[in-house]
Amino acid sequence: MNRRNFIKSLLGSSVGISSASAALSSISLINSALAQSNNRFEDYKALVCVFLHGGNDSFNMLIPSDNIDYQDYQNVRQNLAIPQSDLLNITPSSAMPYNLAMPNFMAPMQQLFNQGNLAFMANTGPLLQAVTKSQAQQNSNLLPPQLFSHNDQQKHWQTSWPEQSSLSGWAGRMADLIMDTSNPLSMNLSVDGSNILQTGSNSLPYSLDASGVETFAALNPNEEWNLDRVSAFNQLMSAEKHILGQAHNAIYNRAQSNIDLVANAINSAEQATITYPENDLADQLKMVATLASSQQLLGQPRQVFFVGMGGFDTHDNQTTDQPMLLQNLSNALFAFNADLQARGLADNITTFTMSDFGRTLTSNGDGTDHGWGGHQIIMGGAVKGGDIYGAMPEDFTLGSADDFGDGRIIPTTSVDQYAATLAKWFGLSVNEINAVFPNLSRFDSSDLGFMMPS
Repeated sequence: MNRRNFIKSLLGSSVGISSASAALSSISLINSALAQSNNRFEDYKALVCVFLHGGNDSFNMLIPSDNIDYQDYQNVRQNLAIPQSDLLNITPSSAMPYNLAMPNFMAPMQQLFNQGNLAFMANTGPLLQAVTKSQAQQNSNLLPPQLFSHNDQQKHWQTSWPEQSSLSGWAGRMADLIMDTSNPLSMNLSVDGSNILQTGSNSLPYSLDASGVETFAALNPNEEWNLDRVSAFNQLMSAEKHILGQAHNAIYNRAQSNIDLVANAINSAEQATITYPENDLADQLKMVATLASSQQLLGQPRQVFFVGMGGFDTHDNQTTDQPMLLQNLSNALFAFNADLQARGLADNITTFTMSDFGRTLTSNGDGTDHGWGGHQIIMGGAVKGGDIYGAMPEDFTLGSADDFGDGRIIPTTSVDQYAATLAKWFGLSVNEINAVFPNLSRFDSSDLGFMMPS
């Protein structure tokens, strides 16, 4: 779909929008789209979303380290508490309500933090607006729909628009605005299957896996045994006169062209000089580094990658499973960072985590249950690392002002603010950011300060 048709469809879709702010956002989106050119960016930047499927218990990533504060943490976490002897101290640049440490199984992350290549975004989650404990408990209309539900909270994280009826993700809406429409390959590339984040009104992500592109196996012209089939198929396509058949042919040709383009880029890329650990996330990130190093062949000055890691729904076996998960995450990110540095891309690529939700401070006996706010990781050469942004929970006692109930921590920073800060570094204008994040004006800041100026 070309830009003119996109604008027409956007105008049509805005008619049924009930929210005034959403309607204004659509107008801003239209105005921004009208102002775009196909060769807008002269530099290269990429965002890499690492989605931790299941809801990561991030309260075991940043841990109070002094004796009194650690005791509060241990009292509420019970059998889930990381032993104090296993903690690695960190010293954030900003003042914190208590001294903090990371578990020793995240030692690579501590190293990146100390080097200034990694930061944390504290206590972030989906919000309709900033909300206090009393407001949240007295008025459920102030809460995101279906709070604590996996599917719904994943949607809220990836769309940053909980009230929308149709599903478009914020990276997809960015693509609708800034993607070069003359390039048939999407700027959104997923190495972890389909997702809402990269789905726009008029753009879809291109999916591959850690081993490379998926081909039309029965129509692969590189296989000799396929040649007769390919020849017959091409003859049928060229003879097609019906409009639906011609549309199918166009879709097939575009798909095959993208397969050839991406496969050629992968084959032409320099091999990694860094040894990656043996885990699925590391394999995905290695493919991201390969594609990013080939972006000139792909003709994409802006890219958004989606990778994922499962297993974080730790209702049970948390003391066994989560250390292994966070260790694999740490090792994969450490290798990815080293690879990007070796390729000269560390300043061009920002990696960030998202997850369904945080988890309860309290133990259910063998694990944790679904929570709300949680901490996220931001990594890259353009990140103002060595610091923790946002607001850490004031204390780790149950019933505190941060505790919505049962140890579920109320977010103090919204997904909108977190993602908008990334979008600003990515190169979106103020109008475009407000269009992509229609609820952003409900919060007091649209730039959380964790990225270097562009």
